[in-house]
Amino acid sequence: MIEIAALMLCKLGGKAGSADDIKAVLEAAGQEANDDAITKLTGDMDGKEIDELLAAGMEKMKDVPMGGGGGGGGGGGGGGAAAEEKEEEKEEEEEEADLGGGMDMFGGGDGGD
Repeated sequence: MIEIAALMLCKLGGKAGSADDIKAVLEAAGQEANDDAITKLTGDMDGKEIDELLAAGMEKMKDVPMGGGGGGGGGGGGGGAAAEEKEEEKEEEEEEADLGGGMDMFGGGDGGD
C-alpha cells in the first residue's frame, strides 16, 4: 500500500512514477523500500494512466452502497425532564449545605476538644 501512495505522490509532483522515483519518496519518508513490491507495481502500471484508473475505480464505486442513512435523529423529546432534574439537584445541594453549623466531619459538635 505504501508503494501505491508513493506512486500517487510522484504523479502529483509531476514525476513519471518510475521505480527509482517511488523508492526515493519512500526513503524520504523514512520507510524501507520493498523492491519486489515496487517492481510489481511498476509492472502493473506499465502503459496505464493513473487518471484513467482512478476514473474507472470511481465508476465502479458509484454502485457500492455507502453510508447508513437512517439511525440518526431521535433524542430531542426529553428536554423537560432535564430541567426538573436540575431543579432537584439544586434543592439537594441546598439541603446538604444547611447542616446546622454545629457538626464537624465526624459527627461531633464540640469542635474536637
